[in-house]
Amino acid sequence: MEFDYNHIFLDNRQLTNKASLIWCNMIAGVFSVAWLLYLLNIIHITNVAFSYLAPACICLLISPSLLNQILLRSRLREQSEKSTYILEHYIISVCLATTFVASCCLSNYIMAAWILPMLIACQYYSKKTTTFVYVAGLIGMLLSMLISGLTIMSALPYILIYCAFYPLCMMITKRTSLLLKKQKLSIMALQAKQSLDNIHEFPDTFITDCRIKMRYLAKNGVDIDSALTKMDGNVEKYNDFVLTFLGESHPKEDELFSLLTPETILQYGAKVRELRIKANALGLTQLTDTAFFHEIEAYANSFEIVRLNWEKLSFEWDEACEVFTSYIRSLGLKNHATDENGNQITFKEWGAHLQEAFDALESYDTKRARTILNELLRYQIDSDITKNLQSIIANIDDILKA
Repeated sequence: MEFDYNHIFLDNRQLTNKASLIWCNMIAGVFSVAWLLYLLNIIHITNVAFSYLAPACICLLISPSLLNQILLRSRLREQSEKSTYILEHYIISVCLATTFVASCCLSNYIMAAWILPMLIACQYYSKKTTTFVYVAGLIGMLLSMLISGLTIMSALPYILIYCAFYPLCMMITKRTSLLLKKQKLSIMALQAKQSLDNIHEFPDTFITDCRIKMRYLAKNGVDIDSALTKMDGNVEKYNDFVLTFLGESHPKEDELFSLLTPETILQYGAKVRELRIKANALGLTQLTDTAFFHEIEAYANSFEIVRLNWEKLSFEWDEACEVFTSYIRSLGLKNHATDENGNQITFKEWGAHLQEAFDALESYDTKRARTILNELLRYQIDSDITKNLQSIIANIDDILKA
């Protein structure tokens, strides 16, 4: 299997390697203490092979940490994917070799109990790795018993005790399988976000069409050249701003009119200032000037002057909305989606919910992700996007299927 290293998968592997290095060093420490006690005759082990194989196990177990330091100080440090791949496979090899060697010299004493840390050390890598470690320990133990000349009846209790550890091994293997499935979900979420980002990208022909139809705005009193200059020529940003302006104009106008009282004239001035800033950003020169006049008079507490000029402001505001509405319709753009019951959701809100679903996938909260995605499927925004979301939901079910 060729690993598809992205930032999620790589981070998981690096954390796994770090955890495995800690376990290997801990086991090496236990072996060192046991070997030292054996050399000082504090403990007595009848298996002669222990005096020779224990140092070999210690060297094997500390070698991944040495390799890790070499990789960190080498040119591979900049190639984290390659160094992580090398370290990962070396740790797995060490776990297998140490399990076999140690089983040959310790089977008659602590039998299978010592293999638990080794299983934990390699549990995050793959189902096969966990199984191989268990089998390697069994073969090593049987070989040790064969060399030592134990009869079948004498060896049977040890074999049975070791086999009793099989359910524990399978439990760890099951957890390994689940972790790998979750990693696949994380990768899938990242790839889905990338594909959806590509779908949202407008083609050059659309941008060109926008620039042509923007001449309609210029003919109707919109200083489109100045507005685009302020937005660094970003046509998509301007269109999004127009959609937002249209979506909030009617409620904002009603709110502004409700503030047109002597008691709330200063609040009126603050709100009309917001209108002036937005109108100026969109190139609505006439509306900008009128809003500025209202702002100054409102802050001067000139209620009657503001009231007498309200119709002019309202007319220019509505006129600007009509011009922008015609422009947006000519492009076929909209800023909301509707479900079969007529409920609407803005694209901004839809995108925010989609991001929540992807975040839930990356944190392995599949239930929440599935709920959000099913809710988003109610709104038909784009056929390709709908297919992508349906594919993600289907993959969630497949990956977590028992």
